Amino acid sequence: MGGQTFSWTEEADGVFSATLNEKVYRIRDLKDAENDEYLRSYFDLDYDYEKAMREIAAKDEVLRSAVEKIGLLRILKQDHFIATISFILSQNNNIKRIKGLYDRLSRKYGHEVEPGYFSFPTKDELKDVSIEDYRALGCGFRAPFLVDAVAKADMLDDVEKMDFDSAMAALMSIKGIGPKVASCILIFSYQKREGFPMDVWMKKVMNTYYPGKDKSYFSPYEALSQQYLFSWIREIS
Repeated sequence: MGGQTFSWTEEADGVFSATLNEKVYRIRDLKDAENDEYLRSYFDLDYDYEKAMREIAAKDEVLRSAVEKIGLLRILKQDHFIATISFILSQNNNIKRIKGLYDRLSRKYGHEVEPGYFSFPTKDELKDVSIEDYRALGCGFRAPFLVDAVAKADMLDDVEKMDFDSAMAALMSIKGIGPKVASCILIFSYQKREGFPMDVWMKKVMNTYYPGKDKSYFSPYEALSQQYLFSWIREIS
């Protein structure tokens, strides 16, 4: 899932499983998601990614190389609360550790949906969790950010109706959420496709290949172009 989500686990038989929407989903590929309304929205199956990929590749030689190297990418549409907490956990972290924190939070504060499969905790299940409790699970400096995010979780549905800049400002009112994390949340949960997260990899791309340009150059595929460039620069480095 390319760091977009930490909900899925590859099991021994090659099936990917995730506890979402009060259900345990098990899929081998996207064909298994086509007939499920929730997964159809989650994987954004009704958006024409092949058309977007072709148009991105036609933009310039760098993007053409990125598309050819990476292949078809999709942008997920995740639960707002899960995505917000997950991307707070992702700060200064690697995927293995983020996944470990995600799973520990689920087992400690979520609820069992099937034997051995736990939901990610809701805002109500986390409302009394303290900074010390989060630190005991290994959340470290992120602990106060999590407490603040839970306290402000009621606003997350309102973000859906905001324009991009207002939505960024709303998310950044949560302690510890800066522009990069806010942009990731807006892309991978709200599908605000004008998001363009900047980290050290993307700064390298922009400085090397697109000096003097900003995200507007990639319109109307800012978020998807960013995903291609981010994946590509890491592959070739």
